[in-house]
Amino acid sequence: MDVRLVAYRRETTGDDNFDVTQFELDLQQAPNVVVNYNWLDLKNPDQRRASFSQTLKLPFSNANNDFFENYFDVNLESLVYNAKTKFSAILYIDSIPQLKGFIQLKSIYMNARLYEVALFGDTADFFTDLKDNRLKDAFRTAENVTDSVTGEVSIVFTEDNQLDHLLTLPNIVASWTTGLTTVASTTTNDIMYPIIDYGHTTNPYSSAMFWDPADIYQLALTSLGGMVNDAFNYYGMVQASDLKPAIRIQRLLLIIAQKAGYQIKSTFLGIDEDGSVSDTQFFSRLFMTLSTEHSRVQTLFNTSASSEAPFIGFQANMSSSSPATTFPVTDPSGIGLVESVFSNLDVDNEVFDPNGLYNNQLTDWGVGGITGVDTPSIKIPVDITDNTLLPTGTISVKVTLTINIDDTVSPSGGPLTLVQLRPRWYNQTTNQAVGYGQQFNVFTGDNVTIEFPQELQAIPGTIYYFLLECDPFPATVQTGVQNATATISACTIETVQTDNVGIMSGGLNGEVQMYHNMPDMTQADFVKDLVNRFNLIIQTDPDNEKLLLIEPYQDYINAGTTQYWTDKLDLSKEQVIKPTNELQSKVLKFGDLEDEDILNKRYKDIYNTVYGTYIENRRNDFANDEFNNFSVFAPFIAQGMGQWDGNTINGSLPNPNVALAYLFKAEQGEPRTPLETMKPRLFYYSGTPIDITGENPNTGNAFDFNIYSTQFLETGDATTTNNKFPLCLQYNLDTLGSVTADTKLLNWTWYSPNFNTGFTFNYFGMTYSEHGFYTDYWAQYINEIYSDEARIMECYLNLDPVDIRRFAGTGFQDVYYIKNTLWRIISVDNYLVGGNKSTKVTLLKVIEKLTNDCGAIPTFTNTGLMTWVDAGSGASTTITNTCCEEVNPDWTFVQTNASTGVGDCYSSAGSTDFEFDNIDNSDIPPEQLPMPSLMPNLQTNYNIITTNGNAYTTTYYMQGTTLDSSTTTNFNYNGMQSQIMSLSILSMNYVKVSLLGSIVSGTNSGKCGYFEYDTVLINRDNTNSQVGSAGGDLLKSNKDSAFTTPTVNITTFDNRGFWTPTIVGGASERVHWVAKVSLIRQPLGDPDGTLTPTVRAIYQNADNIMLQNLDNLLWN
Repeated sequence: MDVRLVAYRRETTGDDNFDVTQFELDLQQAPNVVVNYNWLDLKNPDQRRASFSQTLKLPFSNANNDFFENYFDVNLESLVYNAKTKFSAILYIDSIPQLKGFIQLKSIYMNARLYEVALFGDTADFFTDLKDNRLKDAFRTAENVTDSVTGEVSIVFTEDNQLDHLLTLPNIVASWTTGLTTVASTTTNDIMYPIIDYGHTTNPYSSAMFWDPADIYQLALTSLGGMVNDAFNYYGMVQASDLKPAIRIQRLLLIIAQKAGYQIKSTFLGIDEDGSVSDTQFFSRLFMTLSTEHSRVQTLFNTSASSEAPFIGFQANMSSSSPATTFPVTDPSGIGLVESVFSNLDVDNEVFDPNGLYNNQLTDWGVGGITGVDTPSIKIPVDITDNTLLPTGTISVKVTLTINIDDTVSPSGGPLTLVQLRPRWYNQTTNQAVGYGQQFNVFTGDNVTIEFPQELQAIPGTIYYFLLECDPFPATVQTGVQNATATISACTIETVQTDNVGIMSGGLNGEVQMYHNMPDMTQADFVKDLVNRFNLIIQTDPDNEKLLLIEPYQDYINAGTTQYWTDKLDLSKEQVIKPTNELQSKVLKFGDLEDEDILNKRYKDIYNTVYGTYIENRRNDFANDEFNNFSVFAPFIAQGMGQWDGNTINGSLPNPNVALAYLFKAEQGEPRTPLETMKPRLFYYSGTPIDITGENPNTGNAFDFNIYSTQFLETGDATTTNNKFPLCLQYNLDTLGSVTADTKLLNWTWYSPNFNTGFTFNYFGMTYSEHGFYTDYWAQYINEIYSDEARIMECYLNLDPVDIRRFAGTGFQDVYYIKNTLWRIISVDNYLVGGNKSTKVTLLKVIEKLTNDCGAIPTFTNTGLMTWVDAGSGASTTITNTCCEEVNPDWTFVQTNASTGVGDCYSSAGSTDFEFDNIDNSDIPPEQLPMPSLMPNLQTNYNIITTNGNAYTTTYYMQGTTLDSSTTTNFNYNGMQSQIMSLSILSMNYVKVSLLGSIVSGTNSGKCGYFEYDTVLINRDNTNSQVGSAGGDLLKSNKDSAFTTPTVNITTFDNRGFWTPTIVGGASERVHWVAKVSLIRQPLGDPDGTLTPTVRAIYQNADNIMLQNLDNLLWN
């Protein structure tokens, strides 16, 4: 058999990159070419391995010297061959390829006259070719340009604007359906604008965003003192500048591959080798959030004065020096000088100002209480003319001036040497300076240049004026007045630009370029995340090394065939069977990144786990490390939207079909604020918006959902959505409804969607779905390594060239039947190309059965007890521990029938109860509204150890407001609305409520009363009840005679099992109530008459460790 090595490169530097020549390289006599074939790294399951050869030596033959261009001659220049460049190569036996990839020159042996080289497979080449390119570089094309005179080659970058577009109202709405219009006048639906609350409004997004615009005016007049601008923020209306785009990751991955010179063929990704894409019903509907490095989308405006393209900003300078300005430097009165103001600052030459922002017509504005001063000014436009673009958000304006102070003035206290200058912008409406400005010390006699940048709010119609104030330092007290003079020889006032373009945050009608809005990460990291998330296998086509064949691991192996290789086993050599212990980790953790948005941060703070993380503690005494997957994303958590009713968000929507993500920062007791930076998110969007219906409960008017311009009040600029809404979720739901057992999750495993914030709600139900990233893409792979049945076999097989060629195609995809067992080949080690000896092969036993063989689907409840239905029929069913602790070790199984093994399964997957307070905030200015605290104000939390197990006591506070004698009001406490606590299974609870009320408005305003109530609450068989009087017993009353006793009920529970105490006022008066709740809890006996003692986990100071439902953490 003839071993051949063929390499490829261009003949000359002038040849096209694809115009390559074949070089048949010479091997030594009886070449010893050893190749290793790999694909999986079992120890690090999120990594892939490439095939490679051991080094081989090539002689200094003519053929080899031609290919390497006599590289041993260190004085040669301008070679086509470059040791830093990958050149394609194929290793053959006769005409059968054995390894396709690239050749690398390792070293040259001058005395032996040999080139030492190595061959590497194509698998890892894609990541290598991505190099250190940032994600944004996918939207910038590099071209080599040769200077016609010098011949020097330079790299010129041009923007790839295939997805760039203008931030317009019609584009936002069109992105939900047919697609927005790009700057290249094409239509694309690869960019869409999700409705996400980034925290730019006073209150979170709610049903108020759907109100008819006329309602905003009406409510502003009746509730907000006529401040319509405040109403838009107060009610959380959707403005275009508050939204950010998202990109379809299918398209982004394709663009990255194409820029690197690759094609993709993948059924799962929905990409064909010709670059066409298709709807896969899942992957093709996943989007990544953009503009993550900024609080708003970055919009660009061309600032070239000669350009006809839309742009923003202005620049003006002085055509000549300003007349000298005089100012006093003596203080005859001795009471201090009033600061002087330059009155002749004539910045009259407008270099460019397409939007008419700058005013160079000097006018006596009477600014800041100072009159008789002419000054430059800026006016933010209120309407659009001639298609010019208007600023939104903030604009940065810089003043640069050169000034000279006369140094000839010499008061009696000595010559004037220093003047303090204070440049300031003033707001005409408030007559107040913007910010604190800066102070510059200017020495006399010199030409001094100062720069003064200032951020100005781009509020339509606002006028800003510029003043330059000065003070001599110090002023001399003497009889008579002496003046100094100052001359400004140059002054420029301009908007600050970046990279030759004006970049604004959320600038409406500006150009949204992908380059400036991509998350800050490398292309390799983005691709690596997708490979890890979906357990993708990337191979190169055997006949085209630039065609990537990509499928998830499970799909890849399912497409393989069975090969019968028992007869290839070399029985003369040892067959070694090993357990997989050395490949295992003690803990498997598949999850995403932490972030600072309210839901992710608070979940992490409470549970010390990132939402959606799959964690598996393996029972292996010999494993000790922890596996953590690679991720660049944070979890996307959409929640059901709340209903705005009255002066606040009050309950869920009557038609609960709208959910969105809330990605803002909210510290306890602080107003919510936008995040300046955040991690990117993945979400699912079907491509078809849902229909929304409803009405404003305050006016009765039907919904009319609009997207608004920030200048809506001046221009009426808004676009109706025709009551359509883009539903963007962490589930593959096209319309909002309960998650089912078949719902795909954009988390690694199912987590409870109950967050109970007070302004969001769970519209997804509590049905468990196994279709997270882990189960769908990793469970089979992990099971074959971690199952008790898992085995590795090392043996020697007699492989021929045809067998080896399989590993460039389906070799790793197939399973191999050897001695009554199916195996997967993991590696082929030290195969001697053209040799006649057996080869060591490492195999992994095929285990098709997953660890979880339950066959039933759970639904979670907030009490922890799970209910089950048969996966096939949907009928209620019972389960054994196979469906409980064997599925999730964090669940607890309690056997109820020893003969059948049937029992109850309990989880901790209840509510993430860190709700927001929902009290009446009508008297508080919107900008002062805090985000309430997470948890109740616990005063005590004592663990009591008894002979019957652990009991404990706790005290906390709740509040409420009643308005009349007929309306029932739920008590609430900071962080939780209405649902105060849930009872532990098999527990008794003595509850005492001390209630204090004060009348704040009404006939008896100022009167107060104090009352005490108690009851005993019981949970038996997961059913709540009370002992004693329904509603509780009134123990004490101490009140003013005019104060009417309320009706209090402390024995009520809602349909989810939460204790929900209520109160009805005694009269038609506004009464504020605060209550102290004292609780003593101890366990009950089991239904069969036994008592199960419990041992609680405690802190080092012996305090009990309390969970959110006020249960204590158990010790196990």
